[in-house]
Order: sequence, then structure tokens, then C-alpha cells
Amino acid sequence: MQGEPRAVARGSASPVDRLTTWVLGPAPAPRLAPGERTVTEVALGRGDTAVLTDRRVLVVGRNFERSLPLAHLALVHVRFERIVREVVVGAVAIAIALILFGAASPVRAFFLTQALSLESAAAQERASASASAATAEGQTPEPGQAQSPSPSPSQSPTPSQAPGLAQGLQQLMRGFAAAARAIPLVGWLLLAFAAAKIGLGIFGRTVVVFTAGGSELTFARRGRDRLLREFITEVGGHLPGPARSGVPLGPAAAAPIPTLPPSTPGRG
Repeated sequence: MQGEPRAVARGSASPVDRLTTWVLGPAPAPRLAPGERTVTEVALGRGDTAVLTDRRVLVVGRNFERSLPLAHLALVHVRFERIVREVVVGAVAIAIALILFGAASPVRAFFLTQALSLESAAAQERASASASAATAEGQTPEPGQAQSPSPSPSQSPTPSQAPGLAQGLQQLMRGFAAAARAIPLVGWLLLAFAAAKIGLGIFGRTVVVFTAGGSELTFARRGRDRLLREFITEVGGHLPGPARSGVPLGPAAAAPIPTLPPSTPGRG
């Protein structure tokens, strides 16, 4: 029967949507007024859903709900757009990854050079510490003098036994050189991130804007979404009143407007 509400297929949920539903639970159902009927709905991803009723258009999320009455709609606009911001972020990530790849080897070589330059000073500190320890061990107590107890292992080392400044700096430089080996791994992770961002940007999204007076209701889906266009067609078919100039009202909006032929002067 003509005018009977029909439901448009929601489409298969993406892996991200299924994971979000598994972690956060299902999205709440829209709150309808008494006597209000749902005509159709379409999933927008991340748990959001666009719903058309016989009175209004709603966008329902996990933490929000927005709606516009059908009688107040002044413009329904749908467009497909590439996400330039995602492509720019991906390009910046690629540039940073290339810088990291180029700097990984020089940075590691720099820290290794610094560690080798401290080797002579560290060797002198170790030799001085060994001589001080040998001198301390060679002292024997005089007769009748009580022998001091040997230090326990838990006691902190004496200043002569502690590592010197050169040895500490050498260990620090070697640690930095070891950490520099992970720079290429960070570069590969950035390349993977960049590929995902550029792919999403090129894949684009379908954006829908409902305008009613000074208010707007906007939502989108990834890619050229056929279900979302069908949803907009259904919204146009349920707008009240005659077609208005500049407002797409579904398939009928594409039909030419009949006009009367111009009258010829001098005829009847």
C-alpha cells in the first residue's frame, strides 16, 4: 500500500562497530513519543543511528540524542567528500618517519662515539678505585687494637668503590645508543599509521545536513554510502506539504516542474 512505512536495511556492522558494541554494550533505542512510529533507520558507526519517524529525524548515540521535526525542515543536503585532514596527517607522519629512518644510524653512532671518548677517563677511574681498594686491604690493625667489623653486603659502597663521573656518563651514552636501535621501529609504526590515515582520507565519507531555521543536524558515514542515500530519499518522501524550491524531496525532486507555454501576442 502506498504510504505504508518500510524499513531500509541497516547494512553489516564493521569490525570497529562490533568491537565497540562488545565493549560498551548496545546503543540505546530512540525515545519515541506516544503514537510515534519508526519509518526507517540506518547505522552510522560507533554505535550511532539515524532514525526517521513519521514526525521527525533523530540521530541517537550512546551519550546523546538530537532530532528535528519534519515539518520544520528547510533543507536536506547530502554530499560526498574526501577527508583532506586525514591525508595531511598521513603525509606529515610519512615525513616524520623518513626523518627518523635517516637519523637512526647517525644518532646511534654519535652516542657510541661519546661512550668511546669517555673510555680513557673511565679506565683511569677504575684504576684509581682498584688502587684505593688494594691500599685499604693492605692495612693491618696494630696489636691490642680492636679489629673493625667487616661491612655487610647491604651497606652502601665507599666513595672509592662507587662508579665515577666518567663511568656513569659512559653507561648513559651506551644506554642512549641501545635505545636508538628502536628508532626504525617507530618509523615503521608511523608509516603504518600514515597509510591508514591516507586510506581513510581517500575513502572519504557521505555527509548529510538537515537544516531547520537556525539549527542543523549533521551526520556522516564512511565512503559512498548507498544506504544513507536511500535514507535521505525516504526522508524526502515523508516531508509534509508540497515540494519547496531548493529542497530535495526524494525521487520526485528530480522530475521537471510542468510549465505553461508562453502566450503568443495577437492570438485569441
